[in-house]
Amino acid sequence: MRYAPAERLLRLARHLAGTRTGLTLDEMASALDVGRRTAERLRDSLADIFPQMDWWDDEERVRRWRLPSSALVGVMEVSVESVAAIETAARECDARGEADRARLLREASTTLRAVMLPDALRKAEPDIAALMEAEGIATRPGPRPVIADGVLATLRRAILGMQLVVVRYAAGEADEEAVRVLCPYGLLYGGRGWLVANVEGLPNMRLWRLDRIASAVAFDRGFQRHKDFSLADYAEQSFGIFQEESLDVALRFTPDVAEDAALWKFHPSQMTTRDADGSLHVRFHAGGLREMCWHLFTWGKSVTIMSPDELRTMMMRMSATVAQHHAYSGG
Repeated sequence: MRYAPAERLLRLARHLAGTRTGLTLDEMASALDVGRRTAERLRDSLADIFPQMDWWDDEERVRRWRLPSSALVGVMEVSVESVAAIETAARECDARGEADRARLLREASTTLRAVMLPDALRKAEPDIAALMEAEGIATRPGPRPVIADGVLATLRRAILGMQLVVVRYAAGEADEEAVRVLCPYGLLYGGRGWLVANVEGLPNMRLWRLDRIASAVAFDRGFQRHKDFSLADYAEQSFGIFQEESLDVALRFTPDVAEDAALWKFHPSQMTTRDADGSLHVRFHAGGLREMCWHLFTWGKSVTIMSPDELRTMMMRMSATVAQHHAYSGG
């Protein structure tokens, strides 16, 4: 492409201005999907254009480069799509009842708008509105959980600051709310929304429903995080939220829905294959059989559970229970 070198220079400038710790040559090459020699030439060209570019050697004696963000004022414009994507995400959070996340996203959008030139912003406003309207997320129907005001903001600060947090929590079977002192590690969104935390003094990590947390107050006292805990690894143990022993799952989707099923990411560990008749096989390793059944039920007769037997049996029982319940036609 004729303008590819210039586009790469602008992309590199954006990456170098958007990092606090700077980038190594290898990190520049990875960000631009180019070789190290190409990244080196782009860096040198950028240094000729922006003498403000700075460099230093980190504690491992690896050289890192950074460009002050002020160098790009008036040079690089914020894209309409970027602003629209952030504001659309804010609306989606509102629709899920996640008001605190929506507020943070809108603050980011406002910041981006603030750095846009007035004339560029005036021209971009209609396009931003059109893109947001096209998403159709703000009016998405359906039930959603209600999260108490201030809970998410408090939990987020406690997670970042590694602070203990005191919550009033209403368990499903309890008549009264229980007070718990928790060590918060992260938040898992999707469906109801969950806090990943362990009770102070107890090793096992648990999931706490956000809509059952009546209040949250951060302690002025920190906790020591488990060094070997990874929120991403914890989440990937399950098909959804519930943590269970992981099993090998194999599903077969009929040819008429194979193309649609191929667009789904059922689990990060999944592998897919196609049969000669066009059917799709999906295999992954995860726990959370009940949540799998909830999702697979939406595919009806278009999916067959090949294994494990535990998942097939649970689906049969759940289907029979639902069918029996709805077979009753009394008033």
